[in-house]
Order: sequence, then structure tokens, then C-alpha cells
Amino acid sequence: MISYTSIMRCLIRLISCTAIAFLSLQTVRAARPNIVLILADDMGWSDLGCYGSEIPTPNIDSLARQGMQATRCYTASRCSPSRASIMTGCEPHKVDVGLLDDDSGRPGYRGRLKPDIPTLPELLKKAGYRTYLSGKWHLGKVRGTYPWDRGFDRYRGLLGGAADYYKPMPDRPFGEDGRLLKPEDLPDDFYMTEDITQTALAYIDDAAKAKAPFFLYVAYTAPHTPLQAPREEIKKMLPLYEGKSPGSIAAKRLESQKRLGIVPPSAELGMRNKFNPAGYEKNSRERKEYISGCMATYAAQISIMDRGIGKILESLDRHRLSGNTIVMFLSDNGATAEMPQNNKNKKTVLPIGPLGEVGCRDGYGPMWAAVSNTPYRQYKIETFDGGLSAPFIIRYPKVLRPGTRYHAPFLLQDIAPTCLTWAKLSVPSHMDGKPLNSYWSKPASIPPEKVWDSIPNSCPPRTIFWEHQRNRAALTDKFKLVAPNRGPWQVYDIRDRTEQNNLAPRHKALVEQLSEQYRKWAQETHAE
Repeated sequence: MISYTSIMRCLIRLISCTAIAFLSLQTVRAARPNIVLILADDMGWSDLGCYGSEIPTPNIDSLARQGMQATRCYTASRCSPSRASIMTGCEPHKVDVGLLDDDSGRPGYRGRLKPDIPTLPELLKKAGYRTYLSGKWHLGKVRGTYPWDRGFDRYRGLLGGAADYYKPMPDRPFGEDGRLLKPEDLPDDFYMTEDITQTALAYIDDAAKAKAPFFLYVAYTAPHTPLQAPREEIKKMLPLYEGKSPGSIAAKRLESQKRLGIVPPSAELGMRNKFNPAGYEKNSRERKEYISGCMATYAAQISIMDRGIGKILESLDRHRLSGNTIVMFLSDNGATAEMPQNNKNKKTVLPIGPLGEVGCRDGYGPMWAAVSNTPYRQYKIETFDGGLSAPFIIRYPKVLRPGTRYHAPFLLQDIAPTCLTWAKLSVPSHMDGKPLNSYWSKPASIPPEKVWDSIPNSCPPRTIFWEHQRNRAALTDKFKLVAPNRGPWQVYDIRDRTEQNNLAPRHKALVEQLSEQYRKWAQETHAE
């Protein structure tokens, strides 16, 4: 017969073991890093001070000094496909987001994330993370595909593509925590960028109280069209551009990039033919004022976003979370030459307003977009480096050395497996991205004249392929191939990042080999 004393001893042992197990779990959870991923929309590679810009971005520049700055981050060249890769660690076509969030009715282009492929927040949530999204989703606009359906505990923001910064509805739906909002649900003083920042700050407060690791995705719509910012913010930026041509601004950015050591001393402007200084000078005074006003508004949109990021970083400090928080900043693609104001068929229920104000539809056009993409060639949607390249900054105290640079190529789908590895979680086999933790922890120190070279053993060995809206590309450790609008393949040496000297006639065997590899990749991923 079992004695009362024996029963009590067993019970005490059981309670002790349970307590130890619970404490062990809490210790593991506490050791897991928080993750803050901040995404800009349609911002060019050179639009930050730390990438050569005249636009004041002190908070993002400070983040770069405190962490690692990358110079060869490659996107999917468009909003939705890039976001799909970030959220899933997969090729965008593989998860059915090869274009935007419209359903084309064919595999690879259904316009919403495949339900059987888990998202990064879903995987983190299973491991005990709190998950938050403030801002633009653009990965599904029908019920069952919203952020609250794909792993986010809390969400507030724009469900579809870019919208009016002051009045984003009714033609662009806004959602919050499982419900669609009505126009009257937004405050009278609503401004998209500020709302995204304030929501992110509220989520950090919530995460700090929960005392669990958290994932916060802050998806700004700035500086995507339309060009809208408060008049006082635009006035602050006007002196940077009044009386100055886009070509002169691009030349200054390139010189700044050379001083920073992020391009070689021999680098030249990849789109110098876009500027036409003589043609610019023939413009009327009023036209020049409008041109400078466009860029000043664009700069104001970035400046407001930078100020919001400063508040986010201050909040992490205030809650004593910075030491164990990974903070990343990047853009979803290169700058855009699109000018919505010229699209006469665009449907809208809102009145058309003047530059900077409610109802404005203006974009800043090809010349300023060429400035934003300095020194690279072409724009968003295309698969030249101007469309694919994005700034990327990451800070992770005690893991990444402050002030380092990473010059090897990587992809947005590498972000999810890298975060999972740092969170001590397994990387699912379906992910196409590669963990970059070991590469980022010890990036090679490269002299400025070599930053466009192939750097041995600095990244995972692989051949990378792209497809977007009939534009194709391939990247090896030595060459970049581009086929615009399904045309013939052009071949560029990896050191020719502005893609000026087409070597295709000399490399027919390479073109044939990679054409066959591209065909197999496209078949596997449902890319065109």
C-alpha cells in the first residue's frame, strides 16, 4: 500500500519538474530575438543619406552605423511579389504572387498567397511569438487572404495597393483586427505614414506588456505615388531642388556614393541619357518649379517616414528591447517611372487634387526616378538593377558588428530563413531562401574598387532567376543576364552593375546554358 508520504514526495517531484520545464521554456523564449521588419514602398537604392542621397534621413542613417549595410539586396521588382517572398521565404510565383493581387486564373499568378504554404508570422506564432503588422498588405484582397488569416495577431492598414495618403477609401479598403473599416472610421487628420507609425508604436507597447518575443512588420506606403505630404514638410525640402536639374542631383549622389565606398571610384551613371540637360533648361520657370516641387514632395514623404522610424527605435530603447531585437529596413523594389496623372482611364471616386494635397495622383516621373536609382539602369517592374536593387540595413546588437558592409548578392526570400535561424527554429524545406546568418556575422572587408566584384565564399552558391511582367533575368557569380519583354538575352559582367556593355555575342554558350536552366526554373515555379 502506497503511503501518504510517498504520494507527497511524487507530487513534489512532479511539481518541481513542471516548474523547471516551464522556466526552461521561458528562458528559451526570452533568448529568442524580437524582429522588427520595416519596409518602404517604391523607394530607390540611392534615396537614403547612407546611400548617397541629399534627403535627410538621420534615423535610418544611424541604424546603418549601428548595424550592417548591404549594397546588393535584390527584390522581385514589384510590390506584391517582393512582399510574398519576404512573408514566405519562397519564389513569388511558387506562392501564386507572380504579379499583383489580381487573380489571372493561372498557377503562379493567382494574386494571393497559397494557403498550404505557411507564412513567417504563422511559423513564429507557433513558436510563441506575438505577431503584428502595421501598414500595407497587398497579398490578397478577398476574405480568407487577409493578414489576420495569415498569422498576424494584430493588424491595421491598407489591404491593397497604394492609395491616397489622406483619404485611402472607399476604393482602397482599410482593415483592422479582423474587420474592414468604413471611411468614417478614420480620423479627420488621417495621414497614412503617421497612422502606420502610431500603430507600430502601440504594438510595441502591447508586445512589451506581453513579455514574449514578437515579430513586428511595419509596411509603409511611402514614398509610393501619389505625391502627397503636408505643405510645411514640402517647404523644408524645396531648397534642395529649386533651380537644380535632376541630372545635377544624380551626379552629386554618385560622388557621395564614391566617398562612402558603396560604389567603385570608376562608377558612372547608368541612365545619364535620361537627364537631357539642354532639354531641361528649355522648360518654363513654372514647369521647373513643378519639377522641383515633385521631388521635394517625394523627399518629404521619405523624411516623414524616417521620423516615424526614429520614434520606433526610441520606443524599443524606452522598453529596453533594443539589445535583443533585430531591426531591418529595406525597400520592396527600385524607384518607379510611372506617372499616374497621365493615366486618363484610371478609375477613382475621389476628386483630382493639386500636387501634395488630397486627391493628387502625380508621380515624379522618369528623370527623378533615374536619380533615385543612381547609379543603376531602369526602373521598377524591369529586371535591370535599377528595378531589382533595394537598400537594406540590419541591426542586431552583439551579433552583427556596427558599421559593417555586405557586398554579396542576396534575395528577399533569404530574410525568412535567416530570421528563423536566429530564432532557433528549423527552416522548412519548402523555402527557396537561404539562411545568411554566418555570412552576415562576418562580412568580408572589401576595398571600394572591388565592391562590384564577385567575392568568393561570401554568399550561398546558386544561380538566381527572375520573371516579372515579361521581363526576365538570371544571375551567376560572374554574369547577369537580362531579357526585357521576352526579348533576346543580354549578358553583363557582374562588375558592370550599370549594365552598359552587352557581352551576349561573346557568350553564346552561356546564353544557351542559362536559357535551358531558366526554362526548367520557370516550369517548376509556374513563371512565364
